[in-house]
Amino acid sequence: MQDDYNQQFTKNRATLINAVSKVLQEQINGTNKSIKLFSREYEFSDGLISKLIRGKYSDIKLSTVWKFANALNINPATLINMINENLPDDFNFYD
Repeated sequence: MQDDYNQQFTKNRATLINAVSKVLQEQINGTNKSIKLFSREYEFSDGLISKLIRGKYSDIKLSTVWKFANALNINPATLINMINENLPDDFNFYD
């Protein structure tokens, strides 16, 4: 039973990271800046954005989401809603 829960949680986390990845890539592309320039300009650590966009980041802190929203000049709730729109309608970590 615990193994099923862990597998589902891992699958759901991957779904969430993929949604974050897609939204960040779209939003950064909309700035007409390279990932490297965007990263340097807004003081993100080397590789963070690249890992997020490639879906190679296992988790993201709320403070990082907030910082991305500020860098993109949008409200953090708007960024979270964009991510939510890229998730399945019935998305839930605890199915």
